[in-house]
Amino acid sequence: MNEKTKNLTKIILSIFLIGTIASCSHNNKQMKLNLTSLPVTGLSGNLAKGVSATYAALIDDKLIVAGGANFPRKLGFEGGSKAFYNEIMLFDKTRSEWKLIGHLPDSSAYGVSVPVIGGALWIGGNTASKSLAKCYKVSLTENDSVKLDDFPALPAPMDNFAGCVSGDLVFVGGGIENGKPSNSLYCINIKTDTAWSKLPDFPGTPRVQPILAAIEKDSKKYVYLLGGFFGGNAENKPAMATDVLRYDVAEQKWEKAGEQIDVTTQKPFSLGGATAMPLDNRYILCFGGVNHDIFLDAITTQYNIGNDTTTSAEEKARLNLEFSKNYMTQPIEYYKFNTECRIFDTFTGNWKTINVTPHTARAGATLVFNGKEFFAVQGELKPGVRSAVTIKGEIIFKNQ
Repeated sequence: MNEKTKNLTKIILSIFLIGTIASCSHNNKQMKLNLTSLPVTGLSGNLAKGVSATYAALIDDKLIVAGGANFPRKLGFEGGSKAFYNEIMLFDKTRSEWKLIGHLPDSSAYGVSVPVIGGALWIGGNTASKSLAKCYKVSLTENDSVKLDDFPALPAPMDNFAGCVSGDLVFVGGGIENGKPSNSLYCINIKTDTAWSKLPDFPGTPRVQPILAAIEKDSKKYVYLLGGFFGGNAENKPAMATDVLRYDVAEQKWEKAGEQIDVTTQKPFSLGGATAMPLDNRYILCFGGVNHDIFLDAITTQYNIGNDTTTSAEEKARLNLEFSKNYMTQPIEYYKFNTECRIFDTFTGNWKTINVTPHTARAGATLVFNGKEFFAVQGELKPGVRSAVTIKGEIIFKNQ
């Protein structure tokens, strides 16, 4: 670990050691969010630099994290390449440190992690050279060895997509499918199905790096789709998705359920690269994600360079390099990743910010949860720079 990375890690750790408390009304209760950080002891080599887009699971109250990606040496425009990892790490709560318990079949990242009875599903993703359709049922043995059992593969290779679970039903959608931005939604019943079923596509723009969350209301199952972005194609320009969409599982229909509008500024906000979890079968708690305006400006600039028919290939390469040198080298504060911890009320369609903190201002973190406890695993602090810190959160309800 170089000196700059060491100093950055120390700063992050010192900040994260301070618990963060915020509150909002929850019917007649007070909702409080308590955040702390896990030690990074046991993360060595390039893993100590932090990774994003891991696979993760909470099994028997034990946190395991696998894969992920980072730029261990130089950024892409500097001649470096993104590295992918296959290590499976377990956080030993007794020793307060990470330990190696296994390896993935592929060094990969950007897949989906979904909790199921007895373990989790790790679905899709990509390696340095290809996108994956593979899916594994993950479990732990009595001596904390990890077990990966084959599970029905996706209908197509998918990465940078989203997933959620509702009872025995697992849903995945959006992202990159067969190399293209997708509007797809798929489902599998983990008890009865031997293959994934294709459901109706969601309307509007395709969504890369969106989030999904399942809510059950009046005995009806719904899947909510939030966030994501679209990098543009020959017909359509880049866009940030800010409509909240809801899929009615029984009716097999999509509808609009809200908009991502900040209650204070009344401006749209992004949930691209964010994480989310359902809460009390009513709320969707969202963390992190890229800044709407800054990220849209970046992908639009690259889109315009690439689609300028009056510019030679050599000039496009020069302009892209110039853009990358400027965009990728700004301080963390410049990118304004979402510091707001927001809750979407699925009953009313309203948003509420319950906390503002740099602790969860990540893109590409992986969120796993059990009841009111959650872990936000690592992720980006800015483009190209990861954090090795995992955040532990606890949601507490108290009577007013």
